[in-house]
Amino acid sequence: CLYAGVTISGTNGEVMPGQWEYQIGPCTGIDSGDHTVMARYLMQRVCERFGVECTFHPKPMQGDWNGAGCHTNFSTKDMRAKDTVYSYTPTTGPYAGKDL
Repeated sequence: CLYAGVTISGTNGEVMPGQWEYQIGPCTGIDSGDHTVMARYLMQRVCERFGVECTFHPKPMQGDWNGAGCHTNFSTKDMRAKDTVYSYTPTTGPYAGKDL
């Protein structure tokens, strides 16, 4: 990915055995989507070349494993400020309207 110009900022093992994650970015705007599509394409070609199977399914094995779907992390200047207070107010469910 790095040789192809895809921005990769990290990797880590996940809960399910043999499962790994890599982080795309940092990117600006629509570039993150372009880098994600290219990284997936390259992963499929490399796995094909070495006879390894990969999947992007969010829960590829039955059992008590965490889901592993594509998720997005983002930050803004305000979120990174030391004095930022985080709050979340659900709009549905038992906690609707309550700050968490």
